[in-house]
Amino acid sequence: QQQQQQQQQQQEPQHDAAIHTIPTPRATIAYAVSLTSCGVTSDRHDNIRNGGHSSDPSFHEGAAVLKHSIHLSSIRNYHESKSLFDYEMIAFVHPQAQSCSSIFASLGYTVQLRETPFNVTSIRKKFLRDHIVKSGCCGEKEYLKLYAYALDEERYPIVVHLDLDSLILKPLDDLFWAMLDDDDDGGGGGEGKEGKEARSRVQVMHDKPLPPKPKPIDAYFTRDYNMVNPGHKHVGVQGGFLIVKPNMDAFNEYVSIVLEGDFHQGSGWEGKGYGGYFGAQQIQGVCSYYYDYKHPGTAVELDKCYYNVMADGPRQEKTNRCRDGKDTCRDCREMPVEEIYSVHFTLCSKPWHCPAWVGQNSVTKDICAKFHGEWFRIREDLEKDGAAR
Repeated sequence: QQQQQQQQQQQEPQHDAAIHTIPTPRATIAYAVSLTSCGVTSDRHDNIRNGGHSSDPSFHEGAAVLKHSIHLSSIRNYHESKSLFDYEMIAFVHPQAQSCSSIFASLGYTVQLRETPFNVTSIRKKFLRDHIVKSGCCGEKEYLKLYAYALDEERYPIVVHLDLDSLILKPLDDLFWAMLDDDDDGGGGGEGKEGKEARSRVQVMHDKPLPPKPKPIDAYFTRDYNMVNPGHKHVGVQGGFLIVKPNMDAFNEYVSIVLEGDFHQGSGWEGKGYGGYFGAQQIQGVCSYYYDYKHPGTAVELDKCYYNVMADGPRQEKTNRCRDGKDTCRDCREMPVEEIYSVHFTLCSKPWHCPAWVGQNSVTKDICAKFHGEWFRIREDLEKDGAAR
């Protein structure tokens, strides 16, 4: 019996060591947010002056819980998440928002003070030059998001840019593995097991296939079908969720597109139909134009029932037509929360404010309540984590 106890004691440290072993991260993912202004509480409806959703005066609540949700879905929480990817948090802050940005550093974000990446007065064509400063959520300042492309690609092979009213519920490893698949030399993804299996699990909108290998995946996004009438040919990208590979050539091309200023009222960029909706002069329109027209086949539209989920109904109320223009459409509000990777509090009110679901039907209210429950669950875990330190 004594010999058995000795053997057990010898085995226990090895068992404990195995429990606490964390693999080497496959890569470090940059998670970025943008802050365009400090907000104006006296006139919350003035989107341009307020700087949009990113400058809600209570944004620090969103910044803290968003970061913790990413932490829980990363390798730093490996024994629960099983993720193999590390993360770093970055905040692109416009100089007009510098006075309220110190909270980011205290939360563990790296703050990068950034001017709008172009001078509006240098935009060549008058219509865009005059209107870009007074359209969309944040005028020309929304283009701070382009700095995601300008991060160090050696340090961060992938950047996830999110709005502050977002929440990560499950690891995004499959997206990362599939994106890195074409870059790998055989040591990780490539034609290996991880890359192949990940590609089969990525949920693509309308069940479209991923770009065939060896064609790269340069970006993921979802579209905002709520901003257009059913059947609109070129639907804008939803600006609060963008996953890209850093690439200075892409950054410079975007800036060149804006400075050229070839945006037509109604028909959008180059008159090709990438316009006619909220945010068309900003990220929503220019990203759609960039990936659908300038560089087709290099980006993937993810299924909005799994990624960047917003609790929006599938049909236009006045016509009962599917918002995505298809004959049949799935109601994302019926998706079990445990299958969702990320949510975005657009139609659902911000969780750090009292719920204001006036005018929403019972289905939307129910799923919003569940999303809010997830946000408060992660917020409570953050408080417990802080108290334990």
